Amino acid sequence: PPSGPALATGLLLERGADINARDPEGRTVLMLACASEAVPVDMVKMLLAKGVDVNAKSAAGDTALTYAKRHGNTPIVQLLERAGAVEANPEPAPAIKYMPAGSARAAVTRSLPLLQRADDVFLQKSACVSCHNNSLTAMTVSLARGSGIPVDEAMARKQAKAVGAYLDSWRDRVLQGIGIPGDNDTISYILLGLAAEKFPANPSTDAMVRFLRYQQSPAGFWLPLAHRPPLEGSIITATALTLRAIKEYAPAHDRAAYMSLVARGAAWIAKSEPVTTEDFAFKVLGLHWGDANREEVQKAAQALIAQQRADGGWSQLTTMQSDAYATGQVLVALAHSGVVAATHPAYKGGVEFLLKTQAADGSWHVRRRAVPLQPHFEAGFPYGKDQFISAAATNWAVMALTFAAKSGS
Repeated sequence: PPSGPALATGLLLERGADINARDPEGRTVLMLACASEAVPVDMVKMLLAKGVDVNAKSAAGDTALTYAKRHGNTPIVQLLERAGAVEANPEPAPAIKYMPAGSARAAVTRSLPLLQRADDVFLQKSACVSCHNNSLTAMTVSLARGSGIPVDEAMARKQAKAVGAYLDSWRDRVLQGIGIPGDNDTISYILLGLAAEKFPANPSTDAMVRFLRYQQSPAGFWLPLAHRPPLEGSIITATALTLRAIKEYAPAHDRAAYMSLVARGAAWIAKSEPVTTEDFAFKVLGLHWGDANREEVQKAAQALIAQQRADGGWSQLTTMQSDAYATGQVLVALAHSGVVAATHPAYKGGVEFLLKTQAADGSWHVRRRAVPLQPHFEAGFPYGKDQFISAAATNWAVMALTFAAKSGS
Protein backbone atom coordinates (compact mmCIF):
# COMPACT_ATOMS: atom_id res chain seq x y z
CA PRO A 1 0.00 0.00 0.00
CA PRO A 2 -0.97 2.69 -0.82
CA SER A 3 -0.52 1.79 -4.51
CA GLY A 4 -2.55 -1.42 -4.38
CA PRO A 5 -4.51 -3.83 -2.20
CA ALA A 6 -1.37 -5.31 -0.57
CA LEU A 7 -2.71 -8.84 -0.84
CA ALA A 8 0.64 -10.35 0.15
CA THR A 9 0.65 -8.67 3.57
CA GLY A 10 -0.80 -11.65 5.43
CA LEU A 11 1.67 -14.04 3.81
CA LEU A 12 4.60 -11.81 4.73
CA LEU A 13 3.46 -11.58 8.34
CA GLU A 14 3.12 -15.37 8.52
CA ARG A 15 6.74 -15.59 7.38
CA GLY A 16 7.93 -13.35 10.19
CA ALA A 17 7.69 -9.83 8.79
CA ASP A 18 7.63 -7.08 11.43
CA ILE A 19 4.08 -5.75 11.56
CA ASN A 20 5.33 -2.40 12.88
CA ALA A 21 8.23 -2.00 10.43
CA ARG A 22 8.64 1.53 9.12
CA ASP A 23 9.60 3.13 5.85
CA PRO A 24 12.25 5.90 5.71
CA GLU A 25 9.59 8.45 6.70
CA GLY A 26 8.61 6.45 9.78
CA ARG A 27 5.32 5.19 8.33
CA THR A 28 4.00 1.72 9.17
CA VAL A 29 2.08 -0.56 6.83
CA LEU A 30 -1.11 0.40 8.71
CA MET A 31 -0.53 4.09 7.98
CA LEU A 32 0.08 3.39 4.30
CA ALA A 33 -2.97 1.16 4.13
CA CYS A 34 -5.10 3.89 5.65
CA ALA A 35 -3.77 6.39 3.10
CA SER A 36 -5.25 4.43 0.22
CA GLU A 37 -8.73 3.85 -1.13
CA ALA A 38 -7.36 0.71 -2.84
CA VAL A 39 -6.79 -1.29 0.36
CA PRO A 40 -9.61 -3.63 1.43
CA VAL A 41 -11.12 -3.12 4.87
CA ASP A 42 -10.36 -6.77 5.63
CA MET A 43 -6.63 -6.07 5.42
CA VAL A 44 -6.92 -3.37 8.09
CA LYS A 45 -8.98 -5.78 10.21
CA MET A 46 -6.20 -8.37 9.86
CA LEU A 47 -3.51 -5.89 10.91
CA LEU A 48 -5.55 -4.87 13.95
CA ALA A 49 -6.17 -8.50 14.88
CA LYS A 50 -2.45 -9.24 14.71
CA GLY A 51 -1.62 -6.43 17.13
CA VAL A 52 -0.34 -3.62 14.94
CA ASP A 53 0.44 -0.44 16.87
CA VAL A 54 -2.66 1.57 16.04
CA ASN A 55 -1.22 4.82 17.41
CA ALA A 56 2.30 4.67 16.01
CA LYS A 57 3.46 8.03 14.70
CA SER A 58 5.40 8.81 11.55
CA ALA A 59 8.40 11.13 11.51
CA ALA A 60 5.96 13.93 10.73
CA GLY A 61 3.84 13.00 13.76
CA ASP A 62 0.93 11.50 11.81
CA THR A 63 -0.96 8.36 12.84
CA ALA A 64 -2.98 5.86 10.82
CA LEU A 65 -6.15 7.74 11.75
CA THR A 66 -4.62 10.99 10.45
CA TYR A 67 -4.29 9.40 7.01
CA ALA A 68 -7.62 7.60 7.12
CA LYS A 69 -9.65 10.71 7.94
CA ARG A 70 -8.42 12.41 4.77
CA HIS A 71 -10.83 10.11 2.94
CA GLY A 72 -13.82 11.12 5.05
CA ASN A 73 -15.80 8.96 7.44
CA THR A 74 -14.91 5.60 5.92
CA PRO A 75 -15.34 2.08 7.34
CA ILE A 76 -11.58 2.12 8.01
CA VAL A 77 -11.94 5.26 10.14
CA GLN A 78 -14.67 3.56 12.15
CA LEU A 79 -12.53 0.43 12.60
CA LEU A 80 -9.58 2.44 13.84
CA GLU A 81 -11.65 4.46 16.29
CA ARG A 82 -13.16 1.29 17.76
CA ALA A 83 -9.60 -0.01 18.18
CA GLY A 84 -8.63 3.07 20.20
CA ALA A 85 -6.87 5.02 17.45
CA VAL A 86 -6.15 8.69 18.04
CA GLU A 87 -5.75 11.29 15.32
CA ALA A 88 -2.44 13.14 15.60
CA ASN A 89 -1.67 16.47 13.98
CA PRO A 90 -5.29 17.39 13.27
CA GLU A 91 -5.13 20.40 11.00
CA PRO A 92 -7.55 23.26 11.52
CA ALA A 93 -9.34 24.52 8.46
CA PRO A 94 -7.44 27.44 6.93
CA ALA A 95 -8.92 30.88 7.40
CA ILE A 96 -10.32 31.58 3.94
CA LYS A 97 -11.99 34.80 2.90
CA TYR A 98 -14.54 33.66 0.35
CA MET A 99 -15.42 36.22 -2.29
CA PRO A 100 -17.89 34.97 -4.91
CA ALA A 101 -17.33 36.69 -8.25
CA GLY A 102 -20.19 38.29 -10.11
CA SER A 103 -19.65 36.09 -13.16
CA ALA A 104 -17.66 33.12 -14.40
CA ARG A 105 -15.45 35.44 -16.44
CA ALA A 106 -14.68 37.61 -13.41
CA ALA A 107 -13.72 34.54 -11.39
CA VAL A 108 -11.38 33.34 -14.14
CA THR A 109 -9.78 36.77 -14.49
CA ARG A 110 -9.10 36.84 -10.74
CA SER A 111 -7.44 33.41 -10.73
CA LEU A 112 -5.16 33.57 -13.76
CA PRO A 113 -2.41 35.83 -12.30
CA LEU A 114 -2.07 33.58 -9.24
CA LEU A 115 -1.89 30.42 -11.36
CA GLN A 116 0.66 31.83 -13.78
CA ARG A 117 2.82 33.18 -10.96
CA ALA A 118 2.79 29.81 -9.16
CA ASP A 119 3.58 28.08 -12.46
CA ASP A 120 6.74 30.15 -12.75
CA VAL A 121 7.81 29.84 -9.10
CA PHE A 122 7.34 26.06 -9.02
CA LEU A 123 9.45 25.47 -12.10
CA GLN A 124 12.22 27.71 -10.80
CA LYS A 125 12.32 26.10 -7.35
CA SER A 126 11.86 22.46 -8.29
CA ALA A 127 13.70 22.25 -11.63
CA CYS A 128 11.08 19.72 -12.71
CA VAL A 129 7.71 19.99 -14.44
CA SER A 130 4.62 19.17 -12.39
CA CYS A 131 1.13 18.33 -13.54
CA HIS A 132 -0.49 20.42 -10.77
CA ASN A 133 1.40 23.70 -11.13
CA ASN A 134 2.70 23.59 -14.71
CA SER A 135 0.93 21.31 -17.19
CA LEU A 136 -2.59 21.98 -15.92
CA THR A 137 -1.83 25.70 -15.87
CA ALA A 138 -0.72 25.57 -19.51
CA MET A 139 -4.08 24.00 -20.37
CA THR A 140 -5.92 26.62 -18.33
CA VAL A 141 -4.06 29.51 -19.95
CA SER A 142 -4.67 28.13 -23.44
CA LEU A 143 -8.40 27.70 -22.82
CA ALA A 144 -8.70 31.21 -21.37
CA ARG A 145 -6.81 32.71 -24.30
CA GLY A 146 -9.08 30.90 -26.77
CA SER A 147 -12.09 32.29 -24.96
CA GLY A 148 -10.89 35.88 -25.25
CA ILE A 149 -9.78 36.22 -21.62
CA PRO A 150 -6.42 38.05 -21.24
CA VAL A 151 -3.44 36.06 -19.96
CA ASP A 152 0.22 36.92 -19.35
CA GLU A 153 1.52 35.98 -22.80
CA ALA A 154 5.16 36.64 -21.99
CA MET A 155 4.93 34.28 -19.03
CA ALA A 156 3.16 31.63 -21.12
CA ARG A 157 5.90 31.75 -23.78
CA LYS A 158 8.61 31.60 -21.12
CA GLN A 159 7.06 28.55 -19.48
CA ALA A 160 6.52 26.66 -22.74
CA LYS A 161 10.14 27.28 -23.69
CA ALA A 162 11.35 26.10 -20.26
CA VAL A 163 9.25 22.93 -20.42
CA GLY A 164 10.53 22.22 -23.92
CA ALA A 165 14.10 22.60 -22.66
CA TYR A 166 13.29 20.21 -19.79
CA LEU A 167 12.25 17.56 -22.31
CA ASP A 168 15.45 18.18 -24.27
CA SER A 169 17.47 17.51 -21.11
CA TRP A 170 15.75 14.12 -20.71
CA ARG A 171 15.70 13.00 -24.35
CA ASP A 172 18.77 10.76 -24.34
CA ARG A 173 17.82 9.07 -21.07
CA VAL A 174 14.26 8.48 -22.21
CA LEU A 175 15.53 6.86 -25.42
CA GLN A 176 17.38 4.41 -23.17
CA GLY A 177 14.15 3.57 -21.34
CA ILE A 178 14.87 5.78 -18.32
CA GLY A 179 11.67 7.70 -17.72
CA ILE A 180 11.19 11.17 -16.34
CA PRO A 181 10.17 10.76 -12.66
CA GLY A 182 6.54 9.69 -12.86
CA ASP A 183 7.07 7.89 -16.17
CA ASN A 184 4.02 7.96 -18.45
CA ASP A 185 1.92 9.92 -15.91
CA THR A 186 4.34 12.84 -15.97
CA ILE A 187 5.28 12.60 -19.64
CA SER A 188 1.65 12.55 -20.77
CA TYR A 189 0.70 15.56 -18.66
CA ILE A 190 3.76 17.45 -19.95
CA LEU A 191 2.89 16.70 -23.57
CA LEU A 192 -0.73 17.76 -23.09
CA GLY A 193 0.40 21.03 -21.54
CA LEU A 194 2.72 21.66 -24.47
CA ALA A 195 0.04 20.69 -26.98
CA ALA A 196 -2.33 23.19 -25.39
CA GLU A 197 0.29 25.87 -26.08
CA LYS A 198 0.76 24.56 -29.66
CA PHE A 199 4.36 23.57 -29.00
CA PRO A 200 5.70 21.97 -32.21
CA ALA A 201 6.79 18.33 -32.36
CA ASN A 202 10.55 17.81 -32.29
CA PRO A 203 13.05 15.00 -31.57
CA SER A 204 12.38 15.32 -27.82
CA THR A 205 8.60 14.90 -28.14
CA ASP A 206 9.30 11.97 -30.50
CA ALA A 207 11.42 10.38 -27.77
CA MET A 208 8.68 10.87 -25.19
CA VAL A 209 5.93 9.19 -27.22
CA ARG A 210 8.32 6.37 -28.10
CA PHE A 211 8.74 5.81 -24.36
CA LEU A 212 4.94 5.82 -23.92
CA ARG A 213 4.61 3.30 -26.74
CA TYR A 214 6.58 0.68 -24.88
CA GLN A 215 4.80 1.27 -21.57
CA GLN A 216 1.41 0.06 -22.81
CA SER A 217 0.20 -3.23 -21.34
CA PRO A 218 -0.95 -6.10 -23.58
CA ALA A 219 -4.51 -5.39 -22.43
CA GLY A 220 -4.28 -1.82 -23.72
CA PHE A 221 -4.02 0.24 -20.54
CA TRP A 222 -1.14 2.26 -19.13
CA LEU A 223 -0.30 1.94 -15.44
CA PRO A 224 0.33 4.98 -13.23
CA LEU A 225 3.75 4.86 -11.62
CA ALA A 226 2.92 6.70 -8.41
CA HIS A 227 -0.04 6.69 -6.06
CA ARG A 228 -0.70 10.36 -5.32
CA PRO A 229 -4.47 10.66 -5.50
CA PRO A 230 -6.42 12.21 -6.91
CA LEU A 231 -3.92 13.38 -9.56
CA GLU A 232 -2.00 10.12 -9.89
CA GLY A 233 -3.09 6.59 -9.14
CA SER A 234 -5.97 5.94 -11.54
CA ILE A 235 -5.36 3.48 -14.38
CA ILE A 236 -8.20 5.09 -16.31
CA THR A 237 -6.60 8.53 -15.94
CA ALA A 238 -3.15 7.27 -16.96
CA THR A 239 -4.59 5.52 -20.02
CA ALA A 240 -6.72 8.48 -21.13
CA LEU A 241 -3.88 10.99 -20.74
CA THR A 242 -1.39 8.76 -22.54
CA LEU A 243 -3.56 8.01 -25.54
CA ARG A 244 -4.28 11.73 -25.92
CA ALA A 245 -0.57 12.57 -25.66
CA ILE A 246 0.22 10.01 -28.35
CA LYS A 247 -2.48 11.44 -30.62
CA GLU A 248 -0.97 14.89 -30.22
CA TYR A 249 2.68 14.00 -30.78
CA ALA A 250 2.88 10.68 -32.65
CA PRO A 251 5.75 10.94 -35.17
CA ALA A 252 4.36 11.43 -38.66
CA HIS A 253 6.49 8.66 -40.20
CA ASP A 254 4.94 6.01 -37.93
CA ARG A 255 1.60 7.54 -37.05
CA ALA A 256 -0.49 4.52 -38.08
CA ALA A 257 1.34 2.25 -35.63
CA TYR A 258 0.90 4.77 -32.83
CA MET A 259 -2.78 5.19 -33.57
CA SER A 260 -3.26 1.45 -33.13
CA LEU A 261 -2.05 1.94 -29.55
CA VAL A 262 -4.62 4.69 -29.10
CA ALA A 263 -7.38 2.39 -30.36
CA ARG A 264 -6.34 -0.36 -27.94
CA GLY A 265 -6.28 2.11 -25.06
CA ALA A 266 -9.71 3.47 -25.95
CA ALA A 267 -11.12 -0.07 -26.18
CA TRP A 268 -9.81 -0.82 -22.70
CA ILE A 269 -11.32 2.39 -21.32
CA ALA A 270 -14.70 1.49 -22.82
CA LYS A 271 -14.72 -1.72 -20.74
CA SER A 272 -13.25 -0.17 -17.59
CA GLU A 273 -15.22 0.10 -14.36
CA PRO A 274 -14.66 3.49 -12.70
CA VAL A 275 -14.68 3.81 -8.93
CA THR A 276 -13.61 7.35 -8.04
CA THR A 277 -14.87 10.59 -9.55
CA GLU A 278 -11.46 10.97 -11.21
CA ASP A 279 -12.06 7.59 -12.87
CA PHE A 280 -15.51 8.59 -14.09
CA ALA A 281 -14.31 11.95 -15.44
CA PHE A 282 -11.36 10.49 -17.30
CA LYS A 283 -13.49 7.70 -18.70
CA VAL A 284 -15.55 10.41 -20.41
CA LEU A 285 -12.40 12.19 -21.60
CA GLY A 286 -10.68 8.98 -22.67
CA LEU A 287 -13.66 7.84 -24.72
CA HIS A 288 -13.88 11.27 -26.34
CA TRP A 289 -10.15 11.41 -27.09
CA GLY A 290 -10.23 7.82 -28.33
CA ASP A 291 -13.00 8.66 -30.83
CA ALA A 292 -15.57 6.34 -29.26
CA ASN A 293 -19.12 6.54 -30.57
CA ARG A 294 -21.21 9.31 -29.05
CA GLU A 295 -23.57 6.89 -27.35
CA GLU A 296 -20.69 5.48 -25.29
CA VAL A 297 -19.47 8.94 -24.34
CA GLN A 298 -22.97 10.08 -23.40
CA LYS A 299 -23.56 6.99 -21.27
CA ALA A 300 -20.33 7.63 -19.35
CA ALA A 301 -21.26 11.30 -18.96
CA GLN A 302 -24.69 10.48 -17.55
CA ALA A 303 -23.05 8.24 -14.93
CA LEU A 304 -20.95 11.24 -13.95
CA ILE A 305 -23.87 13.67 -13.82
CA ALA A 306 -25.77 11.26 -11.58
CA GLN A 307 -23.14 11.77 -8.86
CA GLN A 308 -23.78 15.50 -8.46
CA ARG A 309 -24.42 16.55 -4.86
CA ALA A 310 -27.27 18.70 -3.58
CA ASP A 311 -24.81 21.61 -3.17
CA GLY A 312 -24.12 21.53 -6.92
CA GLY A 313 -20.64 20.07 -6.57
CA TRP A 314 -18.96 16.70 -6.87
CA SER A 315 -16.67 14.92 -4.40
CA GLN A 316 -13.50 12.95 -5.08
CA LEU A 317 -14.88 9.97 -3.15
CA THR A 318 -18.38 9.18 -1.92
CA THR A 319 -17.14 9.60 1.66
CA MET A 320 -15.74 13.09 1.05
CA GLN A 321 -17.35 16.50 0.73
CA SER A 322 -17.76 18.32 -2.57
CA ASP A 323 -14.67 20.26 -3.61
CA ALA A 324 -13.29 22.33 -6.46
CA TYR A 325 -10.98 19.59 -7.73
CA ALA A 326 -13.73 17.07 -8.41
CA THR A 327 -16.31 19.66 -9.44
CA GLY A 328 -14.04 21.48 -11.85
CA GLN A 329 -12.74 18.25 -13.35
CA VAL A 330 -16.24 16.86 -13.90
CA LEU A 331 -17.42 20.04 -15.58
CA VAL A 332 -14.38 20.11 -17.86
CA ALA A 333 -14.96 16.48 -18.86
CA LEU A 334 -18.61 17.20 -19.65
CA ALA A 335 -17.93 20.39 -21.60
CA HIS A 336 -14.75 19.34 -23.39
CA SER A 337 -16.35 16.11 -24.60
CA GLY A 338 -19.25 18.11 -26.00
CA VAL A 339 -21.82 15.98 -24.21
CA VAL A 340 -23.15 18.75 -21.99
CA ALA A 341 -23.34 22.46 -22.72
CA ALA A 342 -22.42 25.00 -20.06
CA THR A 343 -26.10 25.99 -20.02
CA HIS A 344 -27.17 22.51 -18.83
CA PRO A 345 -28.74 22.58 -15.32
CA ALA A 346 -26.11 20.22 -13.90
CA TYR A 347 -23.31 22.37 -15.31
CA LYS A 348 -24.87 25.56 -13.99
CA GLY A 349 -25.18 23.97 -10.55
CA GLY A 350 -21.48 23.13 -10.62
CA VAL A 351 -20.62 26.68 -11.68
CA GLU A 352 -22.61 28.09 -8.77
CA PHE A 353 -20.75 25.80 -6.38
CA LEU A 354 -17.39 27.00 -7.72
CA LEU A 355 -18.32 30.67 -7.64
CA LYS A 356 -19.42 30.57 -4.02
CA THR A 357 -16.31 28.68 -2.84
CA GLN A 358 -13.64 30.85 -4.52
CA ALA A 359 -11.30 32.72 -2.20
CA ALA A 360 -10.59 36.42 -2.54
CA ASP A 361 -7.13 35.72 -4.00
CA GLY A 362 -8.64 33.64 -6.81
CA SER A 363 -7.78 30.23 -5.35
CA TRP A 364 -9.79 27.24 -4.18
CA HIS A 365 -8.64 25.19 -1.20
CA VAL A 366 -8.66 21.38 -1.26
CA ARG A 367 -7.21 19.11 1.42
CA ARG A 368 -4.37 16.80 0.41
CA ARG A 369 -4.75 13.06 0.83
CA ALA A 370 -1.72 11.69 -1.02
CA VAL A 371 1.28 10.29 0.82
CA PRO A 372 4.07 12.80 0.06
CA LEU A 373 7.01 11.55 -1.99
CA GLN A 374 9.29 14.56 -1.60
CA PRO A 375 9.96 17.32 0.94
CA HIS A 376 7.45 20.15 1.00
CA PHE A 377 8.42 23.58 -0.31
CA GLU A 378 6.55 26.80 -0.92
CA ALA A 379 5.81 27.39 -4.60
CA GLY A 380 3.87 30.63 -4.70
CA PHE A 381 0.41 29.21 -4.01
CA PRO A 382 -1.55 29.47 -0.74
CA TYR A 383 -2.47 26.73 1.75
CA GLY A 384 0.92 25.35 2.80
CA LYS A 385 1.09 21.58 2.44
CA ASP A 386 -2.26 21.60 0.65
CA GLN A 387 -1.00 23.96 -2.05
CA PHE A 388 -0.20 21.44 -4.81
CA ILE A 389 -3.62 19.79 -4.84
CA SER A 390 -5.20 23.22 -4.37
CA ALA A 391 -3.32 24.52 -7.43
CA ALA A 392 -4.61 21.56 -9.42
CA ALA A 393 -8.12 22.17 -8.13
CA THR A 394 -7.91 25.85 -9.03
CA ASN A 395 -6.84 24.95 -12.57
CA TRP A 396 -9.76 22.57 -13.02
CA ALA A 397 -12.16 25.13 -11.55
CA VAL A 398 -10.88 27.90 -13.82
CA MET A 399 -11.14 25.71 -16.91
CA ALA A 400 -14.71 24.80 -15.97
CA LEU A 401 -15.61 28.44 -15.45
CA THR A 402 -13.94 29.39 -18.73
CA PHE A 403 -16.32 27.09 -20.60
CA ALA A 404 -19.17 28.82 -18.77
CA ALA A 405 -17.80 32.28 -19.58
CA LYS A 406 -17.43 31.33 -23.23
CA SER A 407 -21.08 30.31 -23.38
CA GLY A 408 -22.12 33.57 -21.75
CA SER A 409 -23.67 31.79 -18.78
